[in-house]
Amino acid sequence: MKKITIKKMDGTLEEVDLVKSFGIVDIDKDFVILSRNETTPDGLFKVYVSEIKETSPGVFTLVGISDDALWDKVKKAMKEIVQG
Repeated sequence: MKKITIKKMDGTLEEVDLVKSFGIVDIDKDFVILSRNETTPDGLFKVYVSEIKETSPGVFTLVGISDDALWDKVKKAMKEIVQG
């Protein structure tokens, strides 16, 4: 799995697994599905979904999805990815 480096809010860098990246053309934004290789108590892998912006070459900042309308578009895009 491809690794990317993200810049956390405290300014430190963290290397994470890039599960999938995708863009939503009509809003001109890019998103990622990331993993930190964490599991839930049930043994399922945790994944994180976020808007992503490249802040310097090879370093990315995650932008939270706080708007319900935007989250609906992201969920629709992820559903299309899963359905192929």
